[in-house]
Amino acid sequence: MKKTLCILVAAAFIFSSAAAQAATVDELMTGMGHKAWRGIINLVTGWVEIPAQIVKGYQRGIGADQNNKVGGAIVGIFTGVVHASGRTLSGAGDIVSFWAADPESNEGIGLPLEAEYAWGEGEPYNLFDPSFGEATAAPILKKFGRGIGNTLFGFAEVPGQIAKGIEAKALDLGIFKGLWYSISREIDGCFDLVTFLLPGPVETKALPFDEKWPWSAIGDKLQVKG
Repeated sequence: MKKTLCILVAAAFIFSSAAAQAATVDELMTGMGHKAWRGIINLVTGWVEIPAQIVKGYQRGIGADQNNKVGGAIVGIFTGVVHASGRTLSGAGDIVSFWAADPESNEGIGLPLEAEYAWGEGEPYNLFDPSFGEATAAPILKKFGRGIGNTLFGFAEVPGQIAKGIEAKALDLGIFKGLWYSISREIDGCFDLVTFLLPGPVETKALPFDEKWPWSAIGDKLQVKG
């Protein structure tokens, strides 16, 4: 109980301190709420992707004239299983990390889910347009690379944010923000690695990191000094 209380108190300091510079408390809490809510919905309704994709596959059909409805429904089964897995796992990730910072966007990083929620219409994603390498392999590799970078080097946020805090004459803010970003990146990175082959949400809900990579802040400071 004491350990849990200490964690909650520390988390409260991190959130309030980070919010003082990065955004208002309202924005921080709103982002956390939206992320948690989306996570709950996707975790509970991820399975809906299977019947939804079967219906969509039947309606869209396959073949030169898109007239093979049965074939489209069969493809929809496999698409549904993949999307259901990606949606369910991304939902679990949102719930676990609802308090954490996020990358600014997942645009071009990993394969996208068709719609924000399983019952949405959305646009089908073409794995071969303009080519398999560009549409599929490249986004998957980018997600895997981001996962590796955040997991292995998330700790670099600590010295980077401390340096920024010292420059802004707010050392306590730099410490808290560095810890928050560091832990956030570790968790985000782990989920990227677990789900890099699966489709996920394009939009992120929580407050974004200040920099693209965990080492960017300290790297910028070293370049300035050099």
